[in-house]
Amino acid sequence: MKKFICILALCLSVSAFAQKTLSKDYDFKVSQPYKVFDANMKYYFARENEAISVKFNGAKLAIQKFDTQKPALIKQNDYEKVLPKNYHVEDVLDVNGSLYIFFSSWNGDDDKEQLFGQQIDFATGEFTGTPKLLFQVNGKVTALEKTNKTVDANIDRSSFFMNVPAVPDKFEILQSFDKKNILVQYRKRPEVKRDVKSYDIIGLYAFDGSLNKISGKELKMPYTERRMNNIDYQVDNNGTLYMLTKVFHDDSNAQKKKKNDTIANYHIELFTIKSGAEKIDISKFENNNRFVNKIWIFDTNTDYLVCGGLYSNGKGMGTTGIFGGDPVGIDDADGLLVFKISKDGAMYDYHYYDIPVEILNQFENEDVQRTNKKNDDKGEVAKFLGLELKDLNVQNDGSIILVGEQTYSVPHMAGTSSGYTSFHYADILATKINADGKLAWMKKIPKAQKGVNGKGGMSYKYFNANNGHYFVFLDNVKNIDLSLDKSPAEHLDGKGGYLTAVKITDADGKLTKGSILNAKEVADYKIYQFSTNRIFKTSEKAFMFEAYKKAKEDIVIRIDLNK
Repeated sequence: MKKFICILALCLSVSAFAQKTLSKDYDFKVSQPYKVFDANMKYYFARENEAISVKFNGAKLAIQKFDTQKPALIKQNDYEKVLPKNYHVEDVLDVNGSLYIFFSSWNGDDDKEQLFGQQIDFATGEFTGTPKLLFQVNGKVTALEKTNKTVDANIDRSSFFMNVPAVPDKFEILQSFDKKNILVQYRKRPEVKRDVKSYDIIGLYAFDGSLNKISGKELKMPYTERRMNNIDYQVDNNGTLYMLTKVFHDDSNAQKKKKNDTIANYHIELFTIKSGAEKIDISKFENNNRFVNKIWIFDTNTDYLVCGGLYSNGKGMGTTGIFGGDPVGIDDADGLLVFKISKDGAMYDYHYYDIPVEILNQFENEDVQRTNKKNDDKGEVAKFLGLELKDLNVQNDGSIILVGEQTYSVPHMAGTSSGYTSFHYADILATKINADGKLAWMKKIPKAQKGVNGKGGMSYKYFNANNGHYFVFLDNVKNIDLSLDKSPAEHLDGKGGYLTAVKITDADGKLTKGSILNAKEVADYKIYQFSTNRIFKTSEKAFMFEAYKKAKEDIVIRIDLNK
């Protein structure tokens, strides 16, 4: 009897702990399993009570329809060899209420690069009509380094295998604030290989929601490749094109020549091309002692555009690291930068926001806190190491949400062998700037994710809903009630974890955190190959994600936001 009582007490305590780890702010429902469609690219879209996934695997593709209420798979339409043999998916977007696959295809006979749009009927999950040719480019275009602006982007390009090369994109497609227009940009392959003598030729084409061309031209840049570095592009509701670029004062094409340089050897220029215009209007922004790490342009529902990004003062910048554990490829941030652009291309209303040492010291050990405090006392702004801009959301009231994530990789040597590289996705910094430029709130969200297969199931998914801003990620359950003076426990990618949601209330910045589910105990399943890019918002009160459960089957899980 004593043994029975002890075992019962132990079971009850374990059960009570399990109940404590799951938040009452969230409920979840799991669909019946369905046959997996292996794909290296997956896109997700939701409307009312239904959702669509578009999945690509070479010559095969599948369009799946879901009921988001149950949740459940409704139907699946499979296609094979319906797109050209040598097609490459550039994007899948919802433009003015119509869903389009945008793909490129090389026409070797005529030596032309081509861009097409293929419409999908959301109601039926089937193709509508035939692919529409948007335009052709004479000759080759070079692979793009995309800006990676995440505007309602629900795309998963995870292969879950190491060393799988990604096919580079040739075109970048951006949307206006009202999503009625798109901007397609590309870079022609230079005829002169020496970039100290060659000038970039950038193609900029604007289209309406029916993919009718508004404007389009190829522009020869006013500076050589070594003298400029394009940062971002945008189209507004009127079809005006905007391009931000770094213009270097020498041929270094590097934003920091020497370790002790604190004045940038470049400035920022804005190129504005109005619909039908033949010339480029140029505005300058002298950043001087601020090194701009990344900056994005976004259209708004007002008479101006918004630019937001991260900057550094240059001190201690450009960490290269060494083998054995030091981070490699770090971009450090001292603060945030926000300014506006008028419809005629004038830049104004600049605001800078240093990241306070009090924020940096949250969820850090004593050594880090002392170092940050020491630097701050000496008048040197302490840095948010490895902070990379990941999300920027312009809200209807003109306020801006900027989100950065601490990301870096570390090479590890193993004797005489090649060793391995670990990938780290750590703390999140979320900031709200009011429409008048005043700082509303700044919040640090602790996490310490580590993996060896690239991004895998790490990082986070951001969306705004339910009068707040949600950050969803897999975490170590030990971090759920983390105090400000403790560093987060490490979460190892691929080893389960708890799906965690952090909500920041938009109005007052109140932060709440809760565990939604245990990845190893989802109904009768364990979930595998989790990716935050497979999470998508379905309403103001719910979101969903798709996951693999093994046995060649997937499931979708609906999460209800109770508060």
